[in-house]
Formats: sequence, C-alpha cells, structure tokens
Amino acid sequence: MNSKMLIGGLIAGLVAFFLGWLVFGILLDSWYESNMTHYEGLEKAEPIMWSLVIANIALGFLLAYVMNASNANSIAKGFTCGFIVFLLLQLGFNMFMYSFMNMMNLQTALIDVAINAFFGGIVGAIVGFWYSRSPKPAVS
Repeated sequence: MNSKMLIGGLIAGLVAFFLGWLVFGILLDSWYESNMTHYEGLEKAEPIMWSLVIANIALGFLLAYVMNASNANSIAKGFTCGFIVFLLLQLGFNMFMYSFMNMMNLQTALIDVAINAFFGGIVGAIVGFWYSRSPKPAVS
C-alpha cells in the first residue's frame, strides 16, 4: 500500500463518515424511518461509534484500493469508480437482505441502492481529486 492510497483511504473513510451523517442521519432520516419495517429491539438507541468509524474507514480503503488499481485519478473517474463500487456493494447487500428479511420492500431496497451509488460517487470524486493532485512524472 503506497502513501497515496493510504491517504486516499483515510480521506474516503472520513468523507463517508461525515457525509453519511449528513445524508443518512439528517437529510434522509425521516424517509428511511417511514420506509423501513421496525421490530422491537432491532435498532440500537445510539450507534456504536467506534464500529461505525471502522466500517467507514474499511469502505474508504476498499474504494481507494479500487481507484488506485484502476488509475481513477480525476474527479470524473473517481465519481464513476465510486458510483460503480457502491452500486454493486449496495445492490448485493440489499438483495441479500430483501431475500431473507422483512425490513424493506423491493422499491425501498432499489431506491436505497441508487442513493448509495450516488453517495459513493461523491466520495469517489473527492478521492479522485486527491489522486489528481499527485505529482506527475517529469517528461524528458
């Protein structure tokens, strides 16, 4: 793991944490609340913050790794890469959840996939911006 990817992963994890708080914790909280099935004891009153931080950092490193491997070193390439990575992760996760649990209907599951894909695109665009700032090799 090179330093560019290490810093990119940390940036992605921090952006995902704070952007997730804004998007999912504030802006879309009431939408999720009204579109999810609730069971007694399913949700914790307060999230376990250290676990939430680790989850976001892990996703950040996954995205930074994929972006580094695919040479996504611009805002546009970062958005595309982040969009696709988060789209596929969330689609896989939501379809597993939909097939086994009664937490959301299919429409809600698919809307959640779209929201998360766009969210991942924003995180990827920020990492793409970081990657674009890396020094270019000198041309002789």
